[in-house]
Amino acid sequence: MKRLITIALVSLSAMTMLSTPAMARPDHEGGYMKHMFRGLDLTDEQKSQIDGIMEANRPQSQDLRERTRSLHDKMTALDPTASGYQTQVQGLANEAAELKREQVLHGSELRRQVAQVLTPEQRAEMKERAAEKREKFRERAEQWMEKKGR
Repeated sequence: MKRLITIALVSLSAMTMLSTPAMARPDHEGGYMKHMFRGLDLTDEQKSQIDGIMEANRPQSQDLRERTRSLHDKMTALDPTASGYQTQVQGLANEAAELKREQVLHGSELRRQVAQVLTPEQRAEMKERAAEKREKFRERAEQWMEKKGR
């Protein structure tokens, strides 16, 4: 049960961090789109279409972020010494699982819509960048684990 609680807390924290809009980052000059699509040589028409996709999906994306923050707040507000704690955690874990499912479905639909706007070469470049990013993340995670002696 302790493992379930730990997994739920870590998952909620990760969901909160990952669902934070990159548009809010000051180092992403011009927002998430400019950073994500930099170097792909998007045409003005592609930029306009992608802007439209992002704008149309903004309300649902915002709702998912707000729900994630709310769920995280509920989880951190729980008192582990209170009676019914396990039941509350299980309920929140179920809520987190459903929310994650919605996020995955929404994100995949957004990626599908954007991919339809890109050329095959641009999609290949995006795929290559994603692979490089995953590899860098793995390397940092391994370094962190080595540093912690695990």
